[in-house]
Amino acid sequence: MYKILAKTLILGKKVVYLPSCHSTNDSARELTKSATFVEGTIVITNDQVAGRGQMGNAWESEKGQNLTFSILLKPTFIELNRQFRLNMSISLGLADYLNSLADGFQVKWPNDLYCKNDKLAGILIQNSISRDGLEQSIVGIGLNVNQLQFSTPGATSIRSVLGTPMELPTVLENLCWAIEKRYLQLKRGEYDQMKEDYLASLLGYGQERKFNDGNVFNGVIKEVMDNGCILIEHKNKSKLYNFKEVQFVFD
Repeated sequence: MYKILAKTLILGKKVVYLPSCHSTNDSARELTKSATFVEGTIVITNDQVAGRGQMGNAWESEKGQNLTFSILLKPTFIELNRQFRLNMSISLGLADYLNSLADGFQVKWPNDLYCKNDKLAGILIQNSISRDGLEQSIVGIGLNVNQLQFSTPGATSIRSVLGTPMELPTVLENLCWAIEKRYLQLKRGEYDQMKEDYLASLLGYGQERKFNDGNVFNGVIKEVMDNGCILIEHKNKSKLYNFKEVQFVFD
């Protein structure tokens, strides 16, 4: 069903298709134990029975309706204290692809893609590190494509937004082409432009939004740091938050 991708230079030159698996990230990790694994290898399944997101959250995906896959990368050019730059590049690639279909898709810190107030994609990056920086990364992506019914509130899909079904292999190829463009941009050292584009795509950047850090408050996202922390201004005071220390509140 899924073939070697023709449009890309790195991503998808090797595709490992699994009819069913626990988690594509877990399956991809087994491949990284081989010293000869190829950067850009994609592990994909139509039936991921135990997918998960950031901090162990479950990822719901109906069999055969969505894309659930992992990309194996070797981003050794990224320093440890700047590892969130990889997340930025992957998030932007997803946003670029989705916004080529229709307007209104945004990156939601730290690892999701939204259309208005509804989530349609999540990213889980698991890094292996060396003394100098990143050694290898497994980039897990779940993208809701054709699923129409969700048990999770606030979830949506491309089909729900566009009103038309999509061919999964075509979505995969075009999505990976968009992700690869951003990954190569980062590899070339064009971080300033990537960061500018990331902030322009970021849900709530420069706008007053409702958040919850144990208390509900109105704040403005002012910055996202290279280590992934987010800076939010509230009542003329700014505070840095790490993952899961603050959440968006959607009315």
